[in-house]
Amino acid sequence: MEYPEANKIYNIWKQWYWPCHFILDSIFFGSIPESYLPYPKEVLEEALNIVAKCYWDEGDKKMFDTIQDTMASLLVYGKDEEALQSLAKLSSNPEMRKATLILIANYKKDMMNWLKKQEK
Repeated sequence: MEYPEANKIYNIWKQWYWPCHFILDSIFFGSIPESYLPYPKEVLEEALNIVAKCYWDEGDKKMFDTIQDTMASLLVYGKDEEALQSLAKLSSNPEMRKATLILIANYKKDMMNWLKKQEK
């Protein structure tokens, strides 16, 4: 994959990551179906590594680290069927359902704060 394609994928990832990943993680508790990703995991990893390396080569360690940090979140995406089975098991526990609602409420608050910052 060449840099222009990697950068295009990275830009889609940037737009997708904050609003989508955290709500999915709140619902699925760390076992998210891979089909929710905007690209297959391997494609995202390759593209993000290419873009991160460019930032590294330019001396922008902060952006390099930021990209690497978001890449770590890909670990929670797995086979759809396994993730859905895990969710079904967790959902049968009333305490986990309550925790899910709390996490979603926290996400909503965080998202509203993030959106307000984007307006400035």
